[in-house]
Amino acid sequence: MSSVTDSFWQSDDKIPISQKSISLPSQNGLEYSGGQRVVIEIPKTINYIQPKESYLKFDVKLKLPASTTADFYPTFLQLDEALGGQSLIKDIRIYSGGAGKVLLEEIQDYNVLTGVKYSYETNDVLKAKRALTEGTTCHSVKGRGTIGTTTSDKNNVVDNPYFSPPGYGGADVLDSDAYQTVKCLLPLHTGLFSSNKVLPVLLTEGLVIDIILEDASKVMRQLDTARRLTKFKSKPIFHSLNGSTDAPDNASNGSAVTSFFMTNDNNIKSAQDVPFGIGEVLGFASFDGTQIGSSTDPFIVSGISVSATTGLVEVNISGTGGQVDADLISASAIVYSESVEGFDSSYSTVGYTVSNVEMMVQQLDMPQGYTQKMMSMMKEGGSMNYDFLSFTNYKYSQLSSDIVANIRLPLNMSRAKAILSVPTDASTYTANQRISGKGTYEIFNASHHPDREDRSDKSGLVGISDFVQDYQFFYDGKLNPSRKVNCRKTSSQVSISQNPIIELEKALVMSNITPYSFRDFNKNFVIGRALSLHNGVYDTRGKDFNLQVEYTGSGNEVSQKNKLWMNFVSHLRRIEFRGDGLSLQI
Repeated sequence: MSSVTDSFWQSDDKIPISQKSISLPSQNGLEYSGGQRVVIEIPKTINYIQPKESYLKFDVKLKLPASTTADFYPTFLQLDEALGGQSLIKDIRIYSGGAGKVLLEEIQDYNVLTGVKYSYETNDVLKAKRALTEGTTCHSVKGRGTIGTTTSDKNNVVDNPYFSPPGYGGADVLDSDAYQTVKCLLPLHTGLFSSNKVLPVLLTEGLVIDIILEDASKVMRQLDTARRLTKFKSKPIFHSLNGSTDAPDNASNGSAVTSFFMTNDNNIKSAQDVPFGIGEVLGFASFDGTQIGSSTDPFIVSGISVSATTGLVEVNISGTGGQVDADLISASAIVYSESVEGFDSSYSTVGYTVSNVEMMVQQLDMPQGYTQKMMSMMKEGGSMNYDFLSFTNYKYSQLSSDIVANIRLPLNMSRAKAILSVPTDASTYTANQRISGKGTYEIFNASHHPDREDRSDKSGLVGISDFVQDYQFFYDGKLNPSRKVNCRKTSSQVSISQNPIIELEKALVMSNITPYSFRDFNKNFVIGRALSLHNGVYDTRGKDFNLQVEYTGSGNEVSQKNKLWMNFVSHLRRIEFRGDGLSLQI
């Protein structure tokens, strides 16, 4: 019988390993923009890498449309607050090197899958870490709301990494020069590069990483404190025309306004706190949600300053001033940006530039004898298996008029783990609509809520519930689960259904996504189904998989949007290394 001391003194086989970081630049260009292809090659001479500790590094800079574009007025933009640089990767493929070039892994709509991960595997610590390295943004207490709104991760004006306000005088017009270069260091959430097992790239003859970049209009975000269709009362509040705290002067219908003051609500206490730039077009809306537009002359910002006597922020309007088509009552109207929402296609040429792309690979130096012994054993008929968890995306298009959808999934995985079905909004939008949220999916609309209306600015990247009533999977000749999963409360915009969350939690865990938070259950709606539990797997070959979804609501609770279902199936893949080459088992 062995004792504790026997195991303590027992000698195990250990080999000394050193590690160093190597930078590998992209092969097919120096700068890239939306829709272009980025190729990075990892040579086989590196021999061994630690995939999970390898990162994609690049610089990104946003670019406004040219000032000559019709109806163009500037505004502050940033990348998606939750995804940051990850939102720029639409598709990613990983090949083996050499003449064979075997496709080891392909994830279509990688940013949608990463959006699921970052929506549910998140907490304040992870948000702060991603903000340091991945180009995401966190809630700024400097721009916090003071009249009861929920917090926002897109409210940072003073310390936003994507732009630096050029100034607040008439000559300091906001343009592309105000945008700064942001450095991103991204972990790649693919199967291979999420693995904590050493990968022998000498046996794959190197690796080739092929990335397709996302369209610019899908990743640009306007500040929540400037965009009208979200967090309604987080915007600056109209104070008066004269700035008087004793006798504030209201603006009457049809009057020309050359300047006005804003209250100190929502921490608007200096010019730097204002989420508007010089040259931006402003609009007004009363607290009941009614827009108070400009009947003839628009409100174009020509200057921002602070009154020395009252401490209120004053906004100057260019030319002869703007003209309102309704009365502006003191402390009863919000001020928002019309630069994007108020026009049709002025932001169709918005863009970004990605440069200095390189892969930071962690190389492991094994003893020479270890490699020789391994190669010798493989030449003598031996083999080595390398397993990793990956995802395959099966897409399905559904019209809004399809109240009952039967989504067939032609799965062929021998070791499947779970299914994550993301119904993304497939409606056609202009760039202005995507950025402003005008006409996009309505997450909720409640007059009693301080946020009032919330329109999605992530169309195509997140799931929408769209008044789904229930769902059920059919496979292996039976319905799973045995009863329909009711989603009515989730889709009602006022509550949450329990069973879909339980099903989703199991699917996320099986997909190696730790569900720390379900706060975004309705902002990024996902239907989940775990095909096994714990460390189990499920053989999907020869089985007919169907997802049956019903949109049978009535009245106002009926499906509104066309959908493109992204059905991500997590499964184990195996690379089998032999003396005569490699093969991939799915």
